[in-house]
Amino acid sequence: MIASLRRIWIVGRRELAGYFDQATAYILLVIFLVTNNFFFFRGVFLIGEASLRPMLDLLPWLLLFFAPAVSMRALAEERNQGTLELVLSQPIEVFEFVLGKFLGAFLFLMVAMGGTLALPLGLSASADLQVGVIVAQYVGAAFLAAGLAAAGLWASSMTKNQVTAFILGVSASFALYLLGMPTVALGLPPTLAEIASNLGILGHVASVSRGVIDLRDVLYFAAVSATFLVLTYSSLMSARLSRAKPGYRRLRLGVVGLVGIAVFAALAGGQLRGRIDLTPGGLYTLSRPAKDLVQGLDDLVTIRVFRSGDLPPQLTTVGRDVDDLLRDFEAAGENLQVISVDPADDPDTESEAGLLGIRPVQFNVYGEDELTVRSGYFGLAVQYAGESEVIPVVTRTSDLEYRLASMIRSLTVTERLTVGVMQGPGDMQLGTEMAIVANRLGREYNVVPFAPDTAVQVVPDTFDVLFSLAGFRQTMPLGPAEADLIGDFLDRGGNVMLMRSSAQVDQQTMFGGSVADVALDSLLLSRGLGVVPSLAFDLQSNERVAIGRGGLGAVAVGYPLWPLGQPLGEHVVTEGVASVPMRWSSPLLIETDSSLVTPFLGTTDAGGRLQLPASADALQDWETLATPEDLVAEALVIGYSDPGGGRLVLGGSSAFISDEVVQTSITGGAGVLFFQNLVDWLMQDEDLISIRSKERAPPRMVWSSDGARNAVRYANLVGVPLLFVVFGVWRVARRRRLERTPWRAGGWVR
Repeated sequence: MIASLRRIWIVGRRELAGYFDQATAYILLVIFLVTNNFFFFRGVFLIGEASLRPMLDLLPWLLLFFAPAVSMRALAEERNQGTLELVLSQPIEVFEFVLGKFLGAFLFLMVAMGGTLALPLGLSASADLQVGVIVAQYVGAAFLAAGLAAAGLWASSMTKNQVTAFILGVSASFALYLLGMPTVALGLPPTLAEIASNLGILGHVASVSRGVIDLRDVLYFAAVSATFLVLTYSSLMSARLSRAKPGYRRLRLGVVGLVGIAVFAALAGGQLRGRIDLTPGGLYTLSRPAKDLVQGLDDLVTIRVFRSGDLPPQLTTVGRDVDDLLRDFEAAGENLQVISVDPADDPDTESEAGLLGIRPVQFNVYGEDELTVRSGYFGLAVQYAGESEVIPVVTRTSDLEYRLASMIRSLTVTERLTVGVMQGPGDMQLGTEMAIVANRLGREYNVVPFAPDTAVQVVPDTFDVLFSLAGFRQTMPLGPAEADLIGDFLDRGGNVMLMRSSAQVDQQTMFGGSVADVALDSLLLSRGLGVVPSLAFDLQSNERVAIGRGGLGAVAVGYPLWPLGQPLGEHVVTEGVASVPMRWSSPLLIETDSSLVTPFLGTTDAGGRLQLPASADALQDWETLATPEDLVAEALVIGYSDPGGGRLVLGGSSAFISDEVVQTSITGGAGVLFFQNLVDWLMQDEDLISIRSKERAPPRMVWSSDGARNAVRYANLVGVPLLFVVFGVWRVARRRRLERTPWRAGGWVR
């Protein structure tokens, strides 16, 4: 065994060295890296996230051509030069020779992928990367490269012509791509469509790229590589055996059997379980709070899954993730059961789904030689003690654990906590300005509007949390009566969220002015806090706004007065929060015992205060607003633990709560997540925060300067390919010099 491995390594090492002795190899490497890096930076700077997703979207299509180009000469050149039989006449088995050739091509592809490692290294200068996800993405790229290298090697074994081998390799690889595409699966009957989806390579690449190394995906890629290596072995052996001999028939039968086993393993692997979850917080692994919730159930909870048997192929991955999560829930506690039913099999089940509010969705299927529109179910209901909560259609799984845990807790907890929302003249209105977050709150708490007037002397004791959220667009001072009510509620140990800016921006003139708020200042002063009458800005982390009349005349520029608040330190409230839109926010003043204050959000070190009145025009020269020594991180949202027992969340802007910002900002979803975490922190009920925060977006890129960003871009676009060029010139020149140097006994003649 060891001797066999040694021979495989010798062939692989010789093959890899052969690549680097050819100028063509360096040309391929440079083309691959320049193309990959160019389109990566176009995508990553557009989305503003420190993620390799733009590269992973393009990589399969680059490797579709790059891998066959690398492996096309491996055996075709041996055949063309007549050296194949000479090599196989040496003391080496055919399968060892095939594996060695495969190893050499695979290692060369890994060298090419190694050239892209500078991308995450460069991005690390702008954000804290999700290292586990990146590791999984490179593992997925290695799996894909192995499968395509094996396909290219088989193509090279079928012909003497390298161009023909390249075309055949691309065709075989593209066939694997096509199998998993919805456009192909829609043209097949349901059973064949499911088989094709499982055999398609792109779905398995996407699965690993999420950050999860699943045993089913590992088995699939092993099966793909093994299939093409067996076919390569068959191609070489067929040329050495007479078709009339029994050995040839045994070879054919063995190849068919091995390929059949590989295909069966790829399909049957879907029933296996086992994965390594490298995502931050274990996004695809049931969390400890969810397990504790299920284990603590004192009566039976049923999750009924209504799923049609002929769902469209695009829901295959979603369905697999749903099955995995539900199995984990069911295994976590004895009082939870999962029942999966197909409404098409039973009219009573279909009626039950309709009564629960689970409606069929429409999708395209192929039947009787034509495309038709058919209805199907993919929803679920959590049932307990005669009550139900429903997800009508499951379209994503990134937050499914939280939604299920929230529904289970909502059904099994008898008493719901109450949130009071002040609805005075200057407050954000529940139904019109903050309907989205109010709807989220209503899933877990009783949300009660509270309109203080002269007859109201005290906040009801039934309130667990009281909100005072100033309107985002129209800032108004806090009334003295409202301030007294809030102060009294805090003194009685109540919990308060207070989001109010002390600045106002006229959107017609784009001029900002301060808003005197005596009652607010008085309320906060006794606690050593304050809202500074100015506008916070951030020169590094901010939203971009379109300037111009639209179309080709519009220009997107960074707007420092719309800072993207960054988490200040590690805390359960900001876990999973990348950045939060804090438009026209006032900075906060903190002059109290630091042990009472928990900073949640703030600007970067390139932040500061714009003293008012001042222009708020996006096109002004922001760099002249402050010298570098004046720039400092400003607090935008903090938590305050009152010595009396209550908690206060203080923020300088209510922007991230408003429907307008949630729907228009690219980080609006993070704002909703942050808001829900704040409410749980105020309730001192943080069980669901760690589950909810698992829905993690990649961190936002925050560059120290344009120079740093451009340095990373051009180091990858020019620097890395140039290193390969320099190494290639040196190695090829050295090789040619050695070829011209005569050999004598004892070594080369210098």
